[in-house]
Amino acid sequence: MEDFPEREEMAISTKVKFEERLSVIRVRKDYAAPYLKHRYFNIKRIDIKSKKLFVKKIEETVNNWPPGIYYLRMSDGKVFARFDINVDGKVRDLYRLSPATGYTYPVWQFFRN
Repeated sequence: MEDFPEREEMAISTKVKFEERLSVIRVRKDYAAPYLKHRYFNIKRIDIKSKKLFVKKIEETVNNWPPGIYYLRMSDGKVFARFDINVDGKVRDLYRLSPATGYTYPVWQFFRN
């Protein structure tokens, strides 16, 4: 993270409140809109103890979703996590940094090291 070194430190130090119900947003070529077939993604705190558990929870839910980029939005409008789904319904990538702001997504605060 050479472009925004001070932002990563600032983003990690900001605490985020855990929410069990997150909105699902599907990213298209020109815009991002709510995914109407599955509006909400429900998680428990135990599901985000590690990256592996979180990816497993996502894959259990998204097995019939079309491939593409999705993100989970919190009630205050902040993006909690962003991920890429491939054709097989598997998570291809769980993004750590936002391409727009350079901040770390809040889900990474909940993972154990």
